[in-house]
Amino acid sequence: MKRRHSRPRKPKIKSVSPTVSKPAKRKTKAPIRRIDSHPPVIPAFRHDTGASVDPLAAPLAASDHTANHAADSRTTETAAGHAGMYDVFRFPVIDWDFRWQRPQQMSVQFARHGHRVFYATTTMSVLPKEDATFDEVARYVKVKLVEPNVWLVTLCANRNLNLYTDQMSATDIRYLNWSIEYIRERFQIGHLVSIVDLPFWTPLVSSMEDSKLLYDCMDEHNGFSTNAPSMIRLEEQLARKADLVLASSQRLYDRMKTYHSSPLLLRNAADAAHFAAHAPVAPELASIQGPVIGYYGAISDWFDAKLVERMAERRPEWTFALIGHTFGCDTAGLEKLPNVLLLGEKRYHELPMYLHRFDAAIIPFLQNELTRATNPVKLYEYLAAGKPVVSTALPELETVAAGLTVIARTPEAFEQAVERSLRQNNPQLMEARKNFASSHTWETRYEELHRTILKRLFPKVSIVMLAHNNWPYTRQCLFSLQKPGRYPHLEVIVVDNGSTDETPQRLAELDPDCFKIIRSDVNLGFAAGNSLGCRKASGEYIILLNNDTIVPDGSWVRRLIRPLEKHPGIGMSGPMSNHVGNDQAVDLFVGNPAEGANPHWLKEFYGLYKGRSRYTDLLGFFCVAMRRSVFEEVGGLDSKYGIGMFEDDDYCEQVRRAGYKLLIVEDAFVYHHGSATIKKLKQEQYDDLWRSNKAYYERKWNKPWRQPKRPENIFYGADTPEGVAGKLGGRPCLLVLGGREWSRSPARWQQMVRELSQRNDCIIVVYLPVYFGHEVVGIRKAGPRLYVTNRPDLFSHADLESVVYCGGTDVFPYFSSDRCVIDAFSYHAHQLDDLKIKLQTPRVLVTEDVPLLISELRRAPQP
Repeated sequence: MKRRHSRPRKPKIKSVSPTVSKPAKRKTKAPIRRIDSHPPVIPAFRHDTGASVDPLAAPLAASDHTANHAADSRTTETAAGHAGMYDVFRFPVIDWDFRWQRPQQMSVQFARHGHRVFYATTTMSVLPKEDATFDEVARYVKVKLVEPNVWLVTLCANRNLNLYTDQMSATDIRYLNWSIEYIRERFQIGHLVSIVDLPFWTPLVSSMEDSKLLYDCMDEHNGFSTNAPSMIRLEEQLARKADLVLASSQRLYDRMKTYHSSPLLLRNAADAAHFAAHAPVAPELASIQGPVIGYYGAISDWFDAKLVERMAERRPEWTFALIGHTFGCDTAGLEKLPNVLLLGEKRYHELPMYLHRFDAAIIPFLQNELTRATNPVKLYEYLAAGKPVVSTALPELETVAAGLTVIARTPEAFEQAVERSLRQNNPQLMEARKNFASSHTWETRYEELHRTILKRLFPKVSIVMLAHNNWPYTRQCLFSLQKPGRYPHLEVIVVDNGSTDETPQRLAELDPDCFKIIRSDVNLGFAAGNSLGCRKASGEYIILLNNDTIVPDGSWVRRLIRPLEKHPGIGMSGPMSNHVGNDQAVDLFVGNPAEGANPHWLKEFYGLYKGRSRYTDLLGFFCVAMRRSVFEEVGGLDSKYGIGMFEDDDYCEQVRRAGYKLLIVEDAFVYHHGSATIKKLKQEQYDDLWRSNKAYYERKWNKPWRQPKRPENIFYGADTPEGVAGKLGGRPCLLVLGGREWSRSPARWQQMVRELSQRNDCIIVVYLPVYFGHEVVGIRKAGPRLYVTNRPDLFSHADLESVVYCGGTDVFPYFSSDRCVIDAFSYHAHQLDDLKIKLQTPRVLVTEDVPLLISELRRAPQP
């Protein structure tokens, strides 16, 4: 019940670990709790536990910009060191520095085990204007480092919001979502688990993308007088939407089962070492003679003050020490009694000084919906100190601590139980209580939750890689698999297929915690080698990955398995690539063989193709994902194809005939060098292998082999204005004249192009000589309906809907002036005047807001 009133591991790939220079130290205005410049490299499945953290140690004073930037300056190293970890965003019910309870305790455990934790404050920055931009909202977001790997985050909303009574407006949700996006960009968050403690947050977390949603149900919310009825309705919505629901008590678990198919019962716990350790007696209790009956926690409307008052009146020789805020509780009777001490709220690190003086600890709660559903944290903390516990009838105590606590169902029985506890306390009982608490710690709760998160939210993925010589390619691919932000639950299986170069030696040097090596003395061929790796895989999903690939970032795995998780009818999925022999090839790629995809191009690519996919008959096996159940049903690849060629066509045919569909995931990308092994064959050997395998494929399936589809580009083969006009075939087309180079800078004209490219009814063509430093030649496809060209003359015969000037100053005589539209805000006054003179009769749109401008452009009358 919560209301406010180690050592570094060896490099995983020894011979390719990059050198990281130590960052220069920054001077700050306030003392900062440092994160090591080079944190331990933490491989998948093994987590180093850091040093103990005092939860209420002095927090980082980062209200000034200097401290904020100092904390942020270490973000990159933290992310790099903790590759393979999901990050946690906690949407809490209480503030970080309030009473130390489950939200903070579990957050600290995540942080100690290598996860970055972002803990939202319960108050928000307020930006009252309705039409603020993303950048304006971002300036209102506050970030403060308070513990190693724990940041407090103050989000921005449109108005003041009370977590217990208010509901978010559409503008609030937009600003809060932008706040989260800003944090994700600033800290380069890849895999995110959002833990929600209060239904208030439901509209926000429901609108977030690429985040696993976990609802931690800790209380019976309709038992709080401060909660509005809307809170209960939101809770049902939250529980139904959540990927995982936790319940802290059996009663809550039973209720959550009506909303969620498989909630997890995760009861509370204690930092047993903190409460078991010797502590000096608190000054307020040091001079007291006689028994001390103690309680700490909220003294609110569920606290039975009358019960304690009756005992205190009847037992003047007992001293009752009550610690906690008294908001919502009538303590007038208690305040009059000389043997009752109302000590107020105490900091977490001070509690053992009081608890160790208690002769008996009590939980005097009233009987109601709230208390019947509670699993008190204080129970475990009391027991960690070895103290006898007397409680009113609470179902959870009777379930989890029977024999270690005394349950009293009447005031008389409660008093008698306290008396017996004082008289019968002995070392054996104290040790039994401590042993119980030591098996119910926050660390054990974290470990159980972490295992569940990996199993349910990040199902295990096995990557099977075949290697035959070509160690430099294999080394490069393995290194890319270990980049920061990799998928959290990954198994990498490398099948050494009869290599005769340095490959066997180098593979033997790899960290066995991260890589499983299978050695074959002979070259089994592509099909048999991959099948061997698949049979050794333990993941729920299998990805066959060529060793001549470079994976781009941490998102590629989840992008590939996402459709397999959602749609059982999809048997296999594959990404787009720069080098593949079918329509998985991108038409416009920016990158290089040393690093793979250019990260700025990749980000743009992801945005343009966001959420897009299409069915196909053929997937290239440079990278292909499948459920392990599909492999077990269909069987291995056909080894009769020998060392390679046509086995991917064959397996696609097998999977399709088993009733499954094949999918190209258009917002996934993997760089491919291309045929690194097979192209080493002599031309005659290559041709013979191609002919024989093609013939085998056609005999096996009794049909002719068909040439795969080429990359999608509706203008393919058109090199004249007449040809381009013919390719359009009457499709609406809009030509944009903006800047001369597309770069990472957030230029207005680029934002316009992105907005325009979302139109499903129009082809967008941009005159653009340079795209992320890459020279554009001809007409190249950059997005689903977006093309770039260095030849605007090729569109001189096209029936264009409009020619939009949004930065370009060149005037092309072959476009009719009555189709020209000018974005006034893209030009200085003198440029705008010159352009209007040159174009004679343009339509000028004067709208600063880009989405509104696009709307006006769509409404603009056509000639």
